[in-house]
Amino acid sequence: MSTPKSHTSMNFYNNGNHQRSLPLILNKSKTVRVRTSGTPNFAAASPIFPSKSMRRQSMPNEDTEDIMEDPPERQLSKGSMEFYLGPLGAQARLEFFESYKNIRNQSQRTQFEHLEENPNLAYLEKIDKERLNPNPFGIIRRKGPEAAIDIRHYSMGDNYARAFSRGLNHYRELERLDLGSNRLTESGSVKILKNLQDKNVRTLSLADNSLGIKSIEKIIELASRPFSKLKHINLEKTKIGDSAVIDLCKHLTENKVVTKLNLACNNITSKAATAIKEMIRYNTCIKNLDFHWNNLRGLGAIEIFDALYQNDCIRQLDLSWNAMGRYENSDVGQAISKALRINSILKHLDLSYNYFSEEECKIIGQGLSENHDLLGIHMLGNDCYIDSRGFIIPTAYSGKIEQGHFFHRILGKDKNKSPQRGGFSMNCWICEKWMEMIFAWIPGRSGAAKEDPIFLHLECDGYTPQLMDILPNGSFQLIRAVPPGTIKFFYSDLNGPMKSDEFKIKYLDQPFKNKLHYGGGYTETVNIHAVNIRNVIGDECGVKYTFNVKPRIIGRVYQPPLEEIERIPWSIPISLFKDYKFDTEETLNECFEFDWRYSRLANFVKNPTDQEAVRDILKKNYMHIKETFKNLSAYGGSELFSIGTNVLTDFLNQCLLIDTFYGASDMGVNWNSVIVPKEKGQIYNPGSALVRYEFMEILVRIANDRFLRNKICSNIADSVQKMIDDHLIKNMIPMDTNIWRNEKYLCEEVDLVLKAHKPILDAIYKKYSGKKTLPGQKVFMCLDEFRNLCNEGGLVNDNFASREIDLCFNLAMMTQIDELYKKRHIEMSFVEFLEAICRAFDMASIANVPLIELEEEKHLFDPKNDKLPLNKKVEAGVQSLIRLCPDAVRETFVYPTDETYKKMMYRPRTKASN
Repeated sequence: MSTPKSHTSMNFYNNGNHQRSLPLILNKSKTVRVRTSGTPNFAAASPIFPSKSMRRQSMPNEDTEDIMEDPPERQLSKGSMEFYLGPLGAQARLEFFESYKNIRNQSQRTQFEHLEENPNLAYLEKIDKERLNPNPFGIIRRKGPEAAIDIRHYSMGDNYARAFSRGLNHYRELERLDLGSNRLTESGSVKILKNLQDKNVRTLSLADNSLGIKSIEKIIELASRPFSKLKHINLEKTKIGDSAVIDLCKHLTENKVVTKLNLACNNITSKAATAIKEMIRYNTCIKNLDFHWNNLRGLGAIEIFDALYQNDCIRQLDLSWNAMGRYENSDVGQAISKALRINSILKHLDLSYNYFSEEECKIIGQGLSENHDLLGIHMLGNDCYIDSRGFIIPTAYSGKIEQGHFFHRILGKDKNKSPQRGGFSMNCWICEKWMEMIFAWIPGRSGAAKEDPIFLHLECDGYTPQLMDILPNGSFQLIRAVPPGTIKFFYSDLNGPMKSDEFKIKYLDQPFKNKLHYGGGYTETVNIHAVNIRNVIGDECGVKYTFNVKPRIIGRVYQPPLEEIERIPWSIPISLFKDYKFDTEETLNECFEFDWRYSRLANFVKNPTDQEAVRDILKKNYMHIKETFKNLSAYGGSELFSIGTNVLTDFLNQCLLIDTFYGASDMGVNWNSVIVPKEKGQIYNPGSALVRYEFMEILVRIANDRFLRNKICSNIADSVQKMIDDHLIKNMIPMDTNIWRNEKYLCEEVDLVLKAHKPILDAIYKKYSGKKTLPGQKVFMCLDEFRNLCNEGGLVNDNFASREIDLCFNLAMMTQIDELYKKRHIEMSFVEFLEAICRAFDMASIANVPLIELEEEKHLFDPKNDKLPLNKKVEAGVQSLIRLCPDAVRETFVYPTDETYKKMMYRPRTKASN
């Protein structure tokens, strides 16, 4: 075997099978590499100190010796770790302990062969000397040429720090060192910092250790040396105090390298404020500055914001938890307002939990309103909140401490976690990763509306209206910053809310009802049950990337045209009641003549004089007789409305007619006398219960047996009159359907509610009618369909049962002369349906809060609503039935508001009106 003439440094080679070439010493000047396998017995990869990457040297073949010379550009000592590519992770940990077991042999070999002492060996020798347990602390992370040591929370302590620093001294390059939470004090930290002076450290973290002035001096030396690369310094919670901070800030005033400084949680007071002020004013490199959880208040806070007024570098600043608002007689709010008004570089600011009062928040907000560059500001724990456009909205004392702040510090590790996902939004465009989106309304595609103004209502704005810009092509557009995820929204014009046909529709869990201000003194109350939704897609907002949309920009403001209005006179002919045929004297006379003709009264009262007298009495009281029949016949349970024996008996008992003079057997005789029709073919006479003319006839027969037969009266006419006056009339009057109709139903308020909800009513009537309609016949609703509607609509409850359903149906029907051969009296038209459903709403006293997702078996009864006016009951009732409507109606229906009704009641004043 030949030997090289010059000596080469010892190099390690690692292939895919973990084979390594170990040096074979031939003489003092020659080293031959031979291939072997297995675990090396020294210089294993340390889990503490990473090594720099190298290019792998390929071998000609596995059976050939290879002699390698040192590269001319790298003059390394013999045995250097610079080119070692050992394993990382778990394998490195195993080799670390293997190295510790052979520490003495390795040390002797290093001395004998004059090898360079590597970081791993130096650390282990110090561990052995100090009689400490071999603790590898962390796992190395390497990305290309960058090397990092991250051993946070390892509780190293000062003893291990000495060993760690010795190993660190032999490491050539290190870009990131994180020693947070390692129980280090001044002694241990100084030893480590001493050995960083010749390293190109970019990031240094000593957070959550106990440092002192000497440690700060070493950091200053590290940052001051020529060609220093130290950019990030984290000294959070290090107990350094004002003096050390003053020294550090004085140095950083002229520093041109450090870009991020964290001095949070150090109990820094206003004593250090002047030094901090000078640093902020004159430093031109620091972009991120964290002073949260200190004691910078009063004059100290004023100094800091005076400096920020002149700063043109800082982009993120955290001054939360400094109790700035708890300093009496200070002008902190004015100083902040002044700084924010001018500073255009700052992008992210945290002033949370400084206990600013409502007045101070108002002052800060005034300055902020002129700043259109600050993308995110946090104001939790102050008497205000931030709206979606970045304005400060002063409020009464909040006093609530949100735990979310601890997890969403703007300069913290977890700053990108979105608070909105947990149900809470800070309206910070940066932390919550807001995105820029275009919202458009295209007439004919989005919907029918095409006239200016059109407004956009976003959920993140609380659905407050924002006037959209009109484009030359006639469409409307608005560009907004919105939170990520799914955005809910709707549009509106002067006629009310609208939903776009271009996007999906979602029903709200709770309807949105609120009074919205459109500008120019124009307000309107909206009641929204469904909105559009769309996924938010776009670029995220960040400190470096900003939007075309700027925060705190007030768009166009709607100015309603000035016009005089006048009240529209209301009357039944212009109402939805106009098609209802109310009872007239002519109608009642025709009904009476029809009933008299089909009754047997002409044969029963044979004396012409008595017959004429009885006829006059019945005709005079016919309206009450007819109305009583309409009420009592509804309780029969049949679709052919008629009075059964039980219902009649109850009525006679109520009128005190059944007593010792007139008993149940007497009523049975009278019943049998009238129940058989005089003429055949009366297809709508059930034959087993009383129809209208039979009810009138049996009343005369009862009067005859009760008063004439018992000689209480001398003739039949007097008997009928006495029975009506003394027993019937006081029970008949309350059954007059016109009392409810005139006092509650036939009014403008109810008419407006019905008109505003007509799309729902039309859909309901269409759905629940036509079951028994013959081809070519006009569609009508039968009793069975009305029953289904009330049951499926959830109206049936303890206050509104099946008997009341039939009653509402029958009382709403217009009077028909012929109820024997024609069935119009059981075929409900739309105008009759309106009255029937309103009667049902009135009796049911349903809840006044509309329920879209109402369960099928859940009732809407609310006893508190019993005394509400009918229009309120009808409004709640109709809205509760919208769930029975087709999707097209549910998606397009616009819920009326007070302004909707006002528009229906007023019209622009014309010249003729003047």
